[in-house]
Amino acid sequence: MRYITAFMALTLVLLSLLPGCGFRLAGSGDSAHLQNVFVQGGSANHELVHFVRKSLGPGLTDGVEPDHAGIHLDILSEETAREVLSLDASGKAREYDLMLNVVFEVRGANSDDALSRQKVRIHRVLVFDKHDVLGSGEEEQQLLHEMRREAAQRIVQRVRAISPD
Repeated sequence: MRYITAFMALTLVLLSLLPGCGFRLAGSGDSAHLQNVFVQGGSANHELVHFVRKSLGPGLTDGVEPDHAGIHLDILSEETAREVLSLDASGKAREYDLMLNVVFEVRGANSDDALSRQKVRIHRVLVFDKHDVLGSGEEEQQLLHEMRREAAQRIVQRVRAISPD
């Protein structure tokens, strides 16, 4: 019993010291300095733009005017493609390589390029089931959804890396 109490006390002390040394869980960084980000590109309802705004966190104020934003994030293009990876015995596609390419640009308030045009590329393998065509179509849409979410997280990581503290 005495050892358990001592162990718990030691664990509590060590856990309280972790933030002091700069340790943070991935994706839990302070986004307070990102509250003035103006996101543009595509339509306002576009899924990737929605994920970028969501990934910026609660510090982002939707509808920030471009003149008041400290950082301008412009999503220039988003392209999806798929290529056949393998064929079955009858010569029909069995596996596809799904690709998502997003080109974006980040500028500071003074319109200088903080980053030149950047590209995020994400690949996923889709196994096509010829007996479940509808299910395979839904799986492809789900993979594209997840790929856009990952692309948004990567874009926000790059914005955080160059933004002033």
